[in-house]
Amino acid sequence: MAAGLQPSSAQAQQAPLVVAPAAAASAAAVAAEPDLEELLRQQLREVPREVEVSAASRFAQSAAQAPAVTYVVTAAEIQRYGMRSLAEILRAMPGVHISFDGVFSYIGARGLGRPADFNSRLLVLLDGMRINENIYDAALIDGDFFAEVDLIDRVEYAPGPGSAVYGNNAFLGVVNVITKRVDKLRGGQVRASLNSEGQQRARASWGWRGESGWEGWLSGSQMRHAKRPLLSEVPPEHEAALRELRWSREKRLIGGLSGQGLSVRVGFSDVQEGFPYFLTEDTWQLGQYKSRGVNNFLALDYERSLGENWDLALHLSSKRVDFQKHSPFLEDPETILNYNERALGRWVNGDLRLSSQAWAGHKLMLGLEYQRDLVQRVSSNADTYGDLYVFTGDNRRNGLFIQDDWRLNDSHRLILGLRQDRAQIGGSSWNPRLAWVWNVRSDATFKLLYGSAFRAANLFEFQVNEPRSLPTPSPERVRTLEAAWDQALSPQLQLRASVYTSRLVDLISLDDSPDPYFINSPKLNNQGLELGLERRWDQGAQLRASLSLQRTRDAQGKGLSNSPHALVKLHYSQPLLGDRLQLGWQLLGVSRRSTDGEDLPGYVTNNLSLLWRPLAGHEWSLGLYNVGKTRYFDRPAVQSYPVPQAGRVLQLSWTWSMDP
Repeated sequence: MAAGLQPSSAQAQQAPLVVAPAAAASAAAVAAEPDLEELLRQQLREVPREVEVSAASRFAQSAAQAPAVTYVVTAAEIQRYGMRSLAEILRAMPGVHISFDGVFSYIGARGLGRPADFNSRLLVLLDGMRINENIYDAALIDGDFFAEVDLIDRVEYAPGPGSAVYGNNAFLGVVNVITKRVDKLRGGQVRASLNSEGQQRARASWGWRGESGWEGWLSGSQMRHAKRPLLSEVPPEHEAALRELRWSREKRLIGGLSGQGLSVRVGFSDVQEGFPYFLTEDTWQLGQYKSRGVNNFLALDYERSLGENWDLALHLSSKRVDFQKHSPFLEDPETILNYNERALGRWVNGDLRLSSQAWAGHKLMLGLEYQRDLVQRVSSNADTYGDLYVFTGDNRRNGLFIQDDWRLNDSHRLILGLRQDRAQIGGSSWNPRLAWVWNVRSDATFKLLYGSAFRAANLFEFQVNEPRSLPTPSPERVRTLEAAWDQALSPQLQLRASVYTSRLVDLISLDDSPDPYFINSPKLNNQGLELGLERRWDQGAQLRASLSLQRTRDAQGKGLSNSPHALVKLHYSQPLLGDRLQLGWQLLGVSRRSTDGEDLPGYVTNNLSLLWRPLAGHEWSLGLYNVGKTRYFDRPAVQSYPVPQAGRVLQLSWTWSMDP
């Protein structure tokens, strides 16, 4: 999706307004003027060029000047298209495909979506804070993501290697989820939704700002979904019993307090899933499979100016993750026990960044990062048998990086970066960045980008190999060269194009044996093209279209599994009654994929949404997903069957916002 932002309050103030003289203003005229909230929601009639992003460089700058192609989805677009999760937001980004196995959403980027990769090759940030956990390096993008989508101000996605400033996991790109500030969350808000499959959601939030400058907000949400649809067809006489055991529940809490350069944030998520489980192979004797994931964090940030040209940023955080799975089995014909698996992690992060513009034409940033894994434990046991296996880890990671944004003149800039990472497990890695940004003219920008990235094996990959006395795979590495062109063909029409080539070395992958383990794959070559077009009309209509093409091959010319060659995405919105009623349409197309020796056919899905604001403070949203009831499948894991995806789903949501 091309970059786009809601107008800021400053932009709204710059909008042309006709103000009658006070003596002549009537009460009716005053009542007809739009309030500030309506002004902020008004859609820009021109494609914005100066969109602020921070994912590429770790500081705010124009997307046109950032040392990476950066795509943005804003809060207005999330509302307009009825996006229900971070997974759906990322699915709207060019070059990204999402696979779902009924519990977990897997991210594929630029054709790379490897089996048993729990999103470890994409670094996900929440307001700039790393949230990939320390067992699987997983980036959680479903109900276990800390923030509900209506708390998100924008999501930035910078594809390509990002280890020069972020270190481990920024292999295929960086996602930064930026939550709304108190100026958009002041007062109370209640939201409730219900869909045609019986899923119920509720959220309540409150934000306040004191006269002293301190502000805070808190939001809690809950989801319940009983008797969920089954993942495969079953005899009708057994459907009710199976659906009784198919359920899910979510709880989330997130909040913050900030003032005078200090910020404290907390987050919590608890996701529980239930599935029917066959206790025997030849009967319909059922048990209850359960899984639960609990995540939390506490973060402290401090920013201050050290003088006219120096700025300091400090971050400290503590995080915890606890994944549990319970699979029933028959001890004897009368006794049901559980086989229990648990992954427990606890770790702390710290980083210190010093920025300076003391030298003319240069913006320097020096950074230090530290991660200490306090607990890394993967274990398995049966109810009456004690521990069957236990694997523990103990790791420390340190990173030191420097970046110089060097303005050569009004048209040319060089961004030079270098980072060294050292880890107790994984060794040392150096990763450079070089970007040349040429402002060809006021409406066109050319970028030439080079960067590298790495990812070290995680505890999950270690515990698969260790029982067989197999070595832990070496860190995988990627080097990418990319050229990008961004041009406004007119104030209302923008073209974006990028072409890239990557070389991947020692990619950590599962082998092809019946009982697979992790190995370093031979070298891979990846080439791709991404095209984007954005069009806006005076009446407020908007169209965004993107086409992503890629090809990944090994030395023998063989392709990868779960690697679609083409992605097509269209997003169109149309005001029907101005800001009061809007129509949104999404089209998502994925080409044929090969998965574990079996091809999955390509597919196209369509979503429609209506956004209605009948009264101030009230908002209704009606979404119809997979309008054509397209039947399609995903197969993100090896040695599994294709999983059918959701059919047509209707969802109704209501939001009530109360003034402070």
